[in-house]
Amino acid sequence: MGKIILYIVSIGLILLIGSAIYPYWNRFLITSDLEEAALYCTKHSIADTQRLLSDKIEQRGYIFDPENLYIEKDEDKTVTIGLTYNDKISFFGIVLKELEFSLDVTERYINEVF
Repeated sequence: MGKIILYIVSIGLILLIGSAIYPYWNRFLITSDLEEAALYCTKHSIADTQRLLSDKIEQRGYIFDPENLYIEKDEDKTVTIGLTYNDKISFFGIVLKELEFSLDVTERYINEVF
């Protein structure tokens, strides 16, 4: 009986740790998508970049308010993309903590000739 309780507690602890890591893993994936979109935007228009980014976000299943996403491009082809979104740590449907993430990514077009 003691081993069964130990197994149940161990499995619950593993699930709790996985639930706590999940929002930070999402942040990593979203940041890499934003970096890719910023690099894409150095050679393409902002409208094309928004389309690419919305497709990636839709593929991953994230839901963001378009007002919280901004894309800026200056005449030197330096692109800044920012996103603010909320995520949560939940365990069996119980929200343990609400998190707010603000991501800013900047990429610059460099034309190197060897």
